[in-house]
Amino acid sequence: MTATIRVESRAAYARFARNGSLLADRLQRIRGENLAFDRQRAAITAGVALAVVVLVGIALDPLVAGLPESLPARLRNVFQWATRFGKSDWLLIPSAVLVIVFGFGDWRRVGRIAAAGWNELASFAGVVFATVAVSGLTTDLLKALVGRSRPGFTGDAVFVFHPFTLGGYAHYSFPSGHATTMAAVAVVVTATFSGRWRAILLAAAALVAVSRVMLGVHYPSDVVGGMLIGGSIAWLIVRLAAEARIGFAVRADGSIGPRFGALNGLRRRRALAGLFPSLWRSLGRGG
Repeated sequence: MTATIRVESRAAYARFARNGSLLADRLQRIRGENLAFDRQRAAITAGVALAVVVLVGIALDPLVAGLPESLPARLRNVFQWATRFGKSDWLLIPSAVLVIVFGFGDWRRVGRIAAAGWNELASFAGVVFATVAVSGLTTDLLKALVGRSRPGFTGDAVFVFHPFTLGGYAHYSFPSGHATTMAAVAVVVTATFSGRWRAILLAAAALVAVSRVMLGVHYPSDVVGGMLIGGSIAWLIVRLAAEARIGFAVRADGSIGPRFGALNGLRRRRALAGLFPSLWRSLGRGG
């Protein structure tokens, strides 16, 4: 039995390595010039973004004091419900699991269309994971560096900072992690969906971001800063993924759209349910 487990482990590792090499080949499609950027333009953009955050802070941050207490109970309950979706784990965990499971599959065991469909799903999940993880880590680093105190921890004072002190929750106000996650999601949604689905999902993301202010755990400038950071990082990752044709692709008109060719074909044939047995077979668990 031990020998059997050892053989299966080696086979699983070989499948994962093979699929990983295919991903590496995709990443090599990103041309070096696409990673370069105009430093002057980047500096101007960063300066404008910082100015927007400062102006929002001066104009709106003082208005947050006492806001949660003034909200009707029903409205506060809505914001408390909505704010839970700003946590990154509900996106990171399933997307990571999907990518890992796909990596251990032997896709030569299933049909070409089914394999392509799972490849599209895993590629999309990988982009979602990267956008949320990278933007979230950036925000966590900035929280510790800036050390801004949250509303309610400094009385009526608005601009109180304890930089480089690792002050924990009470002094991790800027930028808002929930707003960062929602902005990253908004960019992915914008590149993936169109029409009413895009409007609905973007409105939901905006509701989560606003809830942080309405519940009195962030200032408006924290939310705006988080949105700018999350949106910028997500846009860059989606753009690079499209260049490598991982989850997304650059269209003829220069816009970016999802690579769901196989999935759309299966949907039109009402054959999406057949993807699940094919996943089982790819993992060596079916006939």
